[in-house]
Amino acid sequence: MVQPQESQVPARRHRIWAKLPDNNFRWQAGIIVLMLAAVLNNLGLTVADLDLWGYMAFGRLFWEGKQFPYRDVFAYVPTLDPWVYHEWLTGVIFYPIYQAVGPAGLQLLKYILGVATAALIFFTALSRGAHPLSAAVVLWMIQFFTRIGYSPVRAQVFTYFFFALYVYLLEQARLKGRYRGLWALAPIQVLWCNLHGGFPAGLGLIGIYGVGEALSRRRFLPFFLALGAATLATLINPYGLEYWTYVIRAVTMPRPEITEWASMITAYKRGIVSLPEVLYLTVIAAFVILSAVWARWRELTPILALGVTLYLAVSHIRHQVFFLLLAGAYLPQLFTAYWEAVIQPRFPKADEWPRWVWLVPALTIAVWSIVFFAEFLNKKPLQLRVPPYPEKPGQIYYPVGAVDYIQKHRLSGNLVVDFNWGEYALWRLYPQCRVALDGRYETVYPDAVCQEFFDFIYGREKWRQFLEHYPPDLALIDPNAKIYPLLLEEPGWRQAYRDTGCALFVRAETLVSPP
Repeated sequence: MVQPQESQVPARRHRIWAKLPDNNFRWQAGIIVLMLAAVLNNLGLTVADLDLWGYMAFGRLFWEGKQFPYRDVFAYVPTLDPWVYHEWLTGVIFYPIYQAVGPAGLQLLKYILGVATAALIFFTALSRGAHPLSAAVVLWMIQFFTRIGYSPVRAQVFTYFFFALYVYLLEQARLKGRYRGLWALAPIQVLWCNLHGGFPAGLGLIGIYGVGEALSRRRFLPFFLALGAATLATLINPYGLEYWTYVIRAVTMPRPEITEWASMITAYKRGIVSLPEVLYLTVIAAFVILSAVWARWRELTPILALGVTLYLAVSHIRHQVFFLLLAGAYLPQLFTAYWEAVIQPRFPKADEWPRWVWLVPALTIAVWSIVFFAEFLNKKPLQLRVPPYPEKPGQIYYPVGAVDYIQKHRLSGNLVVDFNWGEYALWRLYPQCRVALDGRYETVYPDAVCQEFFDFIYGREKWRQFLEHYPPDLALIDPNAKIYPLLLEEPGWRQAYRDTGCALFVRAETLVSPP
């Protein structure tokens, strides 16, 4: 075996330092540092997500149990059999991380996946011929995706990462003929489908590429072969074909009470999204359309992908991230073409500018990088906050005081709890209490149970049916909910605890204290 010469080793070890005198390299490095700071700052959310506790509860059940939990044990109402939990592997991963290093471990995982997702989109844009500055500008435009999908810490972080990875691999195959990379999509799909139910987004993207390339009269068979292999790979899960039965039902079922499944128009009318958020998506879509028209864009596959994801983004606000990620990958190439054709010819060449002129953008990059990193650190980004009351309208909070009261007074039994707090309750109170409904929703509960539960929570005409069919011993609700004044007047119930964010009702004759 030939050994490298000693003179070669330092050259390999210090390649980055050797590039520092190169102005282009320094500018690109500065832009990357600025984007890293901006993305991290946006990812620095610390209020724990509502679904986190469901993952953790499943993980605890998995690691402490002797067999895979196919049946739900957390609910006292009728449940589906089997319990197809599409985020099961997320819980299996999250729980030991949380036990070993606490909230910091989960937050670090989120930051790694969030930055990696942004990096994949950035380098996909570069591979398509975009200038680094154009890729950075568009990434800056779409960085709102980090605020939509990265609340701490959801299984969606895996879906967004894998989606960005799929975009990168599919573009490498389409533009550079690297079709072998498509075979990586199947093993990735095995992980994806067990971590989060958003895996159909990846299959759909492969299908769009296959259709787009076929319509463009380009080589399309590798994409459809990869789609077949990736689809078969989804059968490697604990539930087999039953998983697809659940997925089809989950994708097609209406969810009028679940806010993130609302359309943009419905969400705006109900106050779920603000006017600036609606305008933001509109402006990004307008940029894409106008840029495509100006450049006379003829790439049918990216156009098809953007069109489908824009439709999904308008139909369901939770799907905005997919459209934004694709815009971040495709749009920079058009920006670069516009810069080179329209703006650049009107200015002197870069080497004709005085050196002091370059100090302004350099200092701007440095200052803003420092500001973003400082803001990120100021947020205490490794913690997970569990606010006990609403700090501002619409923000997530938890019934910490009421749950503490239940534990302190050793109350037990069947607990009907506000939908948003269900998974937090089962994480902290199982097996002391079992819940009526929680954020796992369609994975656990029949439609009839869900309907009666929401009739109760929203104080609708038939709200008493839930109490009759699935009588609880405890009720933990939002004092601002319509059911609150109704329970105050309901015979047999008394309010045992209340604070600014929650109220606990008990039914004394059915309370049972554990031995």
